[in-house]
Amino acid sequence: MDQRLTLIEKTAFLKGVDMLSDVPSEALLDLAMRAKERHLEPGQALIQEGEANQGTFLVMEGTLEERHGAALIRIVRPRMAVGELYLREGETHIYTVRALEHAHVLHLTIEDVFDAIADHPDLAIAMVKVLSFRLHEVVGRVLELEELVHRLITAMRAAGVEPPDIRTDTPGIEPAPRPQEAGARR
Repeated sequence: MDQRLTLIEKTAFLKGVDMLSDVPSEALLDLAMRAKERHLEPGQALIQEGEANQGTFLVMEGTLEERHGAALIRIVRPRMAVGELYLREGETHIYTVRALEHAHVLHLTIEDVFDAIADHPDLAIAMVKVLSFRLHEVVGRVLELEELVHRLITAMRAAGVEPPDIRTDTPGIEPAPRPQEAGARR
C-alpha cells in the first residue's frame, strides 16, 4: 500500500510547481484539500482516449507520456500538469496518458479546479500565464514545421519532383498561389 501525503506535504508540493509558485499558500491549501492521490505502475493508463473527462493531474514523481493515437505529444515529468480542462461535461479525452515508470500524481476534477479559481482568482492568473507560455511553445513548433515543409518542398523541386498541393483536396482551404503563379500576376 502506498503511503498517503499529509495536507502540509501536498501544499508544499504545489508551492514547488512553477506555475503555482506565486499563488498564495491559502489557495494552495484549498487545492491540496481537494486533490486526490493516485499511484500508477509502468504502462498503466492515467487517461485513455475516448474516456469521459477526468480533469487535471499534477505529477509528483515518475514520468508519463501523452499520446494522440501513435503520435507522441509530450513527455510529462514531475511538477508538470496534464489533462484536458478545456473539455466540456460529457466530452471525451482525445489523448492517452500512460506511465513510463512508477508515477505518483495529484488529481483535481474540473469542478475542483473551477471552484478553487472562483475562491482564489490568483489561481486563474497562474493558469493564464502557463497557458500563454504553452501557446507560445506551440506556435514555435508550428513555425519550425512550416520551415521544415518549406525546405522539403524546395528540395523536391530542386530534384525535379513537383510536390502535391494537399490544400486543394481540403474543403474550406484555399490553396496559396504557387511561386511561379504569384510572379506571373505582377
